[in-house]
Amino acid sequence: MRRPHLLPLVTLGLLLLVLADRALEATRRRLAAAEPVASETRSATPNLTHNGASPDTRLARRGNTGSVDDARLARLAAREALTREANSTYLDSLILSTDSVVRRWPDRSGRALRFALVLDGAPSDYAPRMADAARDAFRAWQSVGAGLSFVEAPDTNGADIMVRWVDHFEYDRVGQTDLAWDQYGRVRRAFITLAIRTSSGTMLPDPALGGVAIHEVGHAVGLPHSADTLDIMFPSTHARVPSDRDRRSVLLLYRLPPGQVRELKEPSRPPGAGPS
Repeated sequence: MRRPHLLPLVTLGLLLLVLADRALEATRRRLAAAEPVASETRSATPNLTHNGASPDTRLARRGNTGSVDDARLARLAAREALTREANSTYLDSLILSTDSVVRRWPDRSGRALRFALVLDGAPSDYAPRMADAARDAFRAWQSVGAGLSFVEAPDTNGADIMVRWVDHFEYDRVGQTDLAWDQYGRVRRAFITLAIRTSSGTMLPDPALGGVAIHEVGHAVGLPHSADTLDIMFPSTHARVPSDRDRRSVLLLYRLPPGQVRELKEPSRPPGAGPS
């Protein structure tokens, strides 16, 4: 018995399969072309005992867009700078913790980084002076002279760095910064969370709130923790402003090109194999 009405259904089914296959392939291509982004969390722990253009720069500007020789020269200059200033900075801990990758904001041709203060969902004891402490923190790092500048955005649309407040963390910390960067070590976004109380519920005094804000903005610009208790980037800092060592560290960080520091090994060849 002939069933001519089945032919249009079969044709339609084949057409749908073809369209679905094309859509899947387009999605695969978009994912393959997308730039991978990694992330990291850095934090400050509570401490309530608070009291009251060089050759490096030229190479950094070349970044990852120059020739292979340029990239090697940039890595060499970065290693030499890190070795030369090892005793006066703490970027060695950054290199050790990131598998020899310098992670920082890319050069922006004078454009300021935009930060947004997110007040939606702020705790009931939030006060406007806490936002002022965050603004002061950005000004503190801008004044170092590393080429960093910041401007407050009216909302989160297009913001590079977002700051929000919580009552407390469930674990032993009073601040947290989450960074997102691309495969070349260029930071793309930063999310800062500031607590107004310790995990045990103790209200942080204003000097502590200010110190934590500066510490977390330091992470947002790419700095690691310091092992020196006098530095603002010490995990449970006593400091109120960036120390000379903090300043030297961020100045060095922004003289280095983002990306790999160690020399990359050439692919191994079988014994007796000639040049490819």
